[in-house]
Amino acid sequence: MDSYLRKRNRLERVAYLGPRAHFLTICTGGRAKRFSDPKLVILLIDVLQESCAAHLFQIYAYCFMPDHLHLILVGTNDSSDLSAVIQSFKGKSTAAARKVGITELWQKGFYDHILRSGESLDAAAGYVFMNPVRAGFARQAKEWAGSGSFVFKWEHRQISQNSFVPPWKATTASDEPEKKSKMATAGNDFSG
Repeated sequence: MDSYLRKRNRLERVAYLGPRAHFLTICTGGRAKRFSDPKLVILLIDVLQESCAAHLFQIYAYCFMPDHLHLILVGTNDSSDLSAVIQSFKGKSTAAARKVGITELWQKGFYDHILRSGESLDAAAGYVFMNPVRAGFARQAKEWAGSGSFVFKWEHRQISQNSFVPPWKATTASDEPEKKSKMATAGNDFSG
């Protein structure tokens, strides 16, 4: 009998511990456009702050897009645990969303990338803040109410538009025509 083994999509647990910077994308369940509701976003920002404080993470950058959330979280000491903070945030935010009648808030799992020493934290934050501009929701990053930082005043910084691309978004030259074709047929749907 053949058995199906799911490919690991996570590094060893130790890679998610300690004072590291993490770029994350967390999608809504069914990619529903739940974060178009500013009241829900405000509620979730409070839950995010609470979870990050409890698990020793700074929120370097965040951006709530209609159907996903980008985060840059930075562990502040050796006991910072990315898996624990995400589990806490998703669990508490799901409970809070249920109280206002929303079910299936999140997709299972999340995309993550550990920012390495050669990768700029500010460039990654620029990618996060420019997401609404790339999607056509704002002309300038600072116009988007669902973005922010609890580390620095991001609205007053010069934001680079093209210096960081998450690994799951990177394409090779041979992929580009196929990507453009898919984007052209996607209509108004954005891919942040």
